[in-house]
Amino acid sequence: MSRSQPPAADRRRFLKTVGLAGLSSALVPPIVALAQSASPPAGGAAAKPDSAAAPAAPAGASDVSEDARSLAEIIRRRYGKHLSPDQLEAVARELDGRIRGGRTLREHKLTNGDEPDATFHP
Repeated sequence: MSRSQPPAADRRRFLKTVGLAGLSSALVPPIVALAQSASPPAGGAAAKPDSAAAPAAPAGASDVSEDARSLAEIIRRRYGKHLSPDQLEAVARELDGRIRGGRTLREHKLTNGDEPDATFHP
């Protein structure tokens, strides 16, 4: 009977790993961007970047759409215990960028004669 339990456990572990991989692919670019943007403004003392980063978050908060805020709230409820407020803000900005990109793509209307970007050869 113990042989029937490991495959189910392996499937569960695999699905959890795949889910975390998908989440990490969505979270890594904003976290890296946040880390890069937090380092360069070091104008002197170590306390200045922290105080400079705090006002920057509310300024970015007004730029984020309500749709992105709603999606970020879902992320906060599901994974908030693993993310800092700065990381959640970065996720909200990343989601907003993707939403805006989707809107831009939908605004561009294709005609029947438009060819695909890539040509496929068998």
